[in-house]
Amino acid sequence: MVLPRNISVPIFGLGVPGSTVEVEFGVFRAQALVRPEGVWRLKMPPAAAGGPHVLKMRSGGQEVVVRDVMVGDVWLASGQSNMEWPVARSREAADIRKEITPQIRCFKVVQASSSAPEKEIRGNWTVGSKDAVNKWSAVATSFALEVQKTVKVPIGIIQATWGGTKIESWMSQSSMESNPKLRPIVDEYIASLSGYRERLSQWQESVNQWDSANEKKDPGNQGFDKGWGRREFDDSSWSEVALPTPWEQIEGRDVDGAVWYRHHFTLPKVWKGKGIRLELGFVGTDDSSYVNGLKVGATMGRFKPRAYYVGPGVLREGENVIAIRVWNRSGEGGLLGPDIKLTSVDGGASMDLNTTWKSRNEQVFEPPSAEEERRPVRPMGPGDRNAPSGAFHGMIAPLIPYGIKGILWYQGEANVGAAPMYSDLFLAMITDWRARWKEPTLPFFYVQLPGYGKTSQPEKAEWAELREAQESALRLPMTGMAPSIDLGDAETIHPIRKREVGRRLAGFALSRVYRKGTPSFCPTVISAKREAGHIRIVFQDVYGALKTRDGYDLSGLEVLEEDGNWALASAQILRNQLLVSGDVKGVRYLWADNPSGNLVNAVGLPVAPFRILL
Repeated sequence: MVLPRNISVPIFGLGVPGSTVEVEFGVFRAQALVRPEGVWRLKMPPAAAGGPHVLKMRSGGQEVVVRDVMVGDVWLASGQSNMEWPVARSREAADIRKEITPQIRCFKVVQASSSAPEKEIRGNWTVGSKDAVNKWSAVATSFALEVQKTVKVPIGIIQATWGGTKIESWMSQSSMESNPKLRPIVDEYIASLSGYRERLSQWQESVNQWDSANEKKDPGNQGFDKGWGRREFDDSSWSEVALPTPWEQIEGRDVDGAVWYRHHFTLPKVWKGKGIRLELGFVGTDDSSYVNGLKVGATMGRFKPRAYYVGPGVLREGENVIAIRVWNRSGEGGLLGPDIKLTSVDGGASMDLNTTWKSRNEQVFEPPSAEEERRPVRPMGPGDRNAPSGAFHGMIAPLIPYGIKGILWYQGEANVGAAPMYSDLFLAMITDWRARWKEPTLPFFYVQLPGYGKTSQPEKAEWAELREAQESALRLPMTGMAPSIDLGDAETIHPIRKREVGRRLAGFALSRVYRKGTPSFCPTVISAKREAGHIRIVFQDVYGALKTRDGYDLSGLEVLEEDGNWALASAQILRNQLLVSGDVKGVRYLWADNPSGNLVNAVGLPVAPFRILL
């Protein structure tokens, strides 16, 4: 756990109405009365960075003791899957595991969508270690590493992320209702709840029919024939994945077929000569499970939690290997958890297997491309990740007023195609979150979407439009945008280069919050004006002079001509300025879903995409 330093620390929780809660932290002792609604709150005096400390809470003869409490800075990291993307699946995983320190802690908020603000937050703090960090946000962890090694105080990350969520889910209901442009979102959702149960029942019937007609037939266990279940098989070339995680999230696309997972573990001495139980949780859809090459169990169907007995004769001293083949017929596949572990059959210790595994696809089937052939989509309703205000109620509201230093945000992919509304949504969300934390200039640093897709045609520019909408937040004080246009991957919506994204966010924190180090931001446009025979565009954060990354002519720039068409163009580079010749009506740069350009500042950081209409 990490508590905020140098401020009055809010301590809050639930209790029996009318009872008293006593809090002890070092020499501090105080009591709070539990209100009629079942909540209590008090504030501790400011404390300096350091630790470890012990926090004690007592009420009604019960005591809760939290040990190894550090005092430092806490940052909230939120958004959808690219913020959620774990360290284990990032390109820089090995480096992050080497650098992680117990001075960095992470609280992962349990994903939850609620119809009303929750009073209690669900989740757990974990201490930085090479194993624990595998499931943390790669972007947030990279940010924390950069900040901690410079500021040298404990850093806590509160990770409240959920893949596939739209920004509307992260906003309070009042922030949308109070804005005439946004109120229809709430009104339409509330109206849609009429008849929801009937639509849900119809959907379940149709999806059962679809599954029956479309589920893939298993062609046979080809991986077993290749020795993938054997203990001695060399899996060093296999990919590393953090489990439990749906197969589709790992692949970044909808897939069915067969996938294998392998995990090496050392048998504890206390388990020698004893049987153990392999618990997998839920699997999508069918599994065949092996330990040291021997089959210990197999189950068909996704709604049956797996638990297999492994006899003492199967296990060996030293290294053992679990190998699991999952055949996914349709829907969400892979090892879904929520917990994977080995337990002693005599009720003793257990071994947590929610960690890094080796993985390899045996056979992959792409889903149908035609919309009418796809699996029916569940109707929107209570509990849905994209229900307006759902994630806010379940994952953000119960965090308030925990003392945070600032907010990191990486989201927008789910709102591609709705850029005109996104600007209003984004500004309203930032303003509302700051008001709820009672910090009008609470630092808010965010990632601008990377390039994605195989097309670089400007005519198909929904991602470019969303990036432009994201830039609108820079009009608010104490915001910073980290472009990632150069870090994308045409093949996947989840680019695996996360370390640099975290570094760019950390650059804002270090220079603008901590006042340390030399600023190093991506250049953005600060002005553009028409002059005799050309357009002069001025940039900030150049640190010398603009240049092309490869030394060739400038690429990625276009001008809007008199006939209304955009055409490729060149420009003259004058230190922190571009001079674009001609009597043109507009200029844009990197304006496509997955564009290519080469303009950078003196330290090699890319110029952010822009569009200027004159």
